[in-house]
Amino acid sequence: MKRKSTRRQTGAERVERIGIIVVHGVGEQKRFEYLEAIASNLCKALAKNRRRQPHIQLRYGDQGPRLALNSSWRDAPALVRWRKPGGGWIEVNFREVHWADLDMPKTWGRWVKLIGWALGVSGVRLYLQGRVGAPRQHGMCAPKGLSVLERLRVRASLFLVSLFFLFMLVTLNVVRWLLNRVSLRIGFLNNLHDLIYNYLGDVKLYQDWFPRSDERIETVGEKSRVAIRRRMIRVLVQTANEVVAGRMDGYYVFAHSLGTVAAFNALMETDLALANYLTEAEWNDLPSSLKKKVTKALPEHPMPQRPPWLDQPKAGGRHDAIDRKRLFQGLRGFLTLGSPLDKFASLWPAIVPVNSEAIGPARPWINVANVQDIVAGRLDKFPVCKPAAGTGGLALRNIDWAAEWSLATAHTSYWKVRRKTDRLMDCVVLWLEGGRFQDPPNVMLPGLARLISVLTFIVGTGLLVWGFAAAIWLLANADEKLGMPFSESFIETLTRWGLREEYSAALLPAIGYIVAIGLVIVMICAVARRIWENEKFG
Repeated sequence: MKRKSTRRQTGAERVERIGIIVVHGVGEQKRFEYLEAIASNLCKALAKNRRRQPHIQLRYGDQGPRLALNSSWRDAPALVRWRKPGGGWIEVNFREVHWADLDMPKTWGRWVKLIGWALGVSGVRLYLQGRVGAPRQHGMCAPKGLSVLERLRVRASLFLVSLFFLFMLVTLNVVRWLLNRVSLRIGFLNNLHDLIYNYLGDVKLYQDWFPRSDERIETVGEKSRVAIRRRMIRVLVQTANEVVAGRMDGYYVFAHSLGTVAAFNALMETDLALANYLTEAEWNDLPSSLKKKVTKALPEHPMPQRPPWLDQPKAGGRHDAIDRKRLFQGLRGFLTLGSPLDKFASLWPAIVPVNSEAIGPARPWINVANVQDIVAGRLDKFPVCKPAAGTGGLALRNIDWAAEWSLATAHTSYWKVRRKTDRLMDCVVLWLEGGRFQDPPNVMLPGLARLISVLTFIVGTGLLVWGFAAAIWLLANADEKLGMPFSESFIETLTRWGLREEYSAALLPAIGYIVAIGLVIVMICAVARRIWENEKFG
C-alpha cells in the first residue's frame, strides 16, 4: 500500500511535518515542563536567523481541572513551524513522555532504605557474561562485560561516590539543625535535601528488582520501570501510527538523564513484548499494518504480563505482536543527553539488553555527554547485535562536549541557547532540517573541563568533611567558650574562634576521626549489600 504524503501546501510551499518525542529525566517535573523547555529553546535558536521566521502554536485542551492555576493543553500541545533553507516549511509536533508522578511517596522508611542503598552501592554484584543467558533466548544481546581493571575502577568510583554522599547528607542535616537552633531557615538547604531524595530515589525506583507494594492501579503487581516503559511505548506507538496514517513524515526521540534508559528500553523491546504494553482499546485501534503474527515463545515471566485480549502463548502457535520494523520506519534519530546508560550496562545489564531483530538500515543515535556531567558518559558497552544493524537498529555516535565551567550546571544545561554562540540546539535545528548532526562547539578544552571536575570533587568533599567537623565542634564548645546559651553564642563563636589556632588544633583530629568513621560505615554497607544480593539472587 502506497503511503499518502504528509506534505501539504501553504500557499505555494510545502510543509514537512515532524514529530519529536521528549522524555524527561530524574526529578519532580510537572506535566509538559520538560517539553516546554525544549520547545522554547528551539524557538530561541531558530530566532537567531530571521529568514527562518519561526512561529509557535499552542493546542489548548477542552477541559481543565477544578481550581487549576493554568489552562489545560492537549497531549501534543506545541507546534513549532519555521521556513526551511532552500524552500518550504518544517512543522514540529511535540509529544511528552511524563513519568515523574510514578515516583513512590516519600516516607521515613523509604528514606532509610534509600540511604542504605546509596551507601552500599559499591557492593553491588557486577555483571559477568556467564550470568546473563535468558535475553539471548528471546532475540536479545547483553551489554559487554567488564574487564578485571574496569571492575576495580567501577567499585572504587562507587565507593567514593558513597563516601561523598555520606558526608554531604550528614553535613547537610547537621547544618540545618544548627541553623534551626538560631531560628535561621535557608530554603536552598531544604530544597537540596529533597533534591537528593528525588534524584537518587528515581534511580533506585527504576533499578528496583521487586514489584511495588503500594495500591496504585497503574503499577499494581509490577515493577516501577514497567509502568514507565508503558508510557514511553504508548507514545511511541501513537507517533508511529501518525506516520503510517500519512499525517506525519517522520519522528525523533529526545531523552535526558534517566529518561534515556526508559527510551532505550522502549526502542529495544521485542515485537511480542511491545503488544503487552497497550490497552485493549489501543490494540484494537492499531492499523493492521502495525500488527503481525509470530511463532516465537514468550518468556516464562514476561514484563508486563500478557493481557487476556491478545493471543495467549501456545506451543507452536502464532501470537499477536507489533511489527517492530514498521514501527520504526518513520524514526529519523535518537538523541540522548546526560545519559547513565553506560552505568546501567555495567551494574544492571539485564535492564538494558539490545534487540537483535532486523529493522532495516540503522537509524542515527547521537549520545551527547557533557564532560563535567557526573551522570553522563560515553556509551561503549552496547554491542552490535546481529542480524540487526548497529545497536538494535541504531547507529551509535558518542559526542563529548565541554560546555560548562561549573559541575553543578553540567547535567541540566544541555538545551541552553546563547544569542552569539552556537550550542547543542543550533546543531539540532540543522539535524531536523535534514543535515548531518554536527558536534556542538566546546566552551573550553575537554582536558581542562575534566581537571575542573576532579578539583571540584576533591574540594567539595574536603569542604563537606570540614563543615561537618566544624559544626560538631561548635555544637560541643560554644556554650563552654563563651558562657552563653547556644542560640546566642553560635554566630559569635564563628567570628571569634573560627580562625584562631586553638580552633584549628581541635578541628584537625576531628576531621581524621570523621573520615575514618565514614570509610568504615561505607565499607560495612557495601559488604552487607553484597551478602544480601547473593542471598536473593544466588
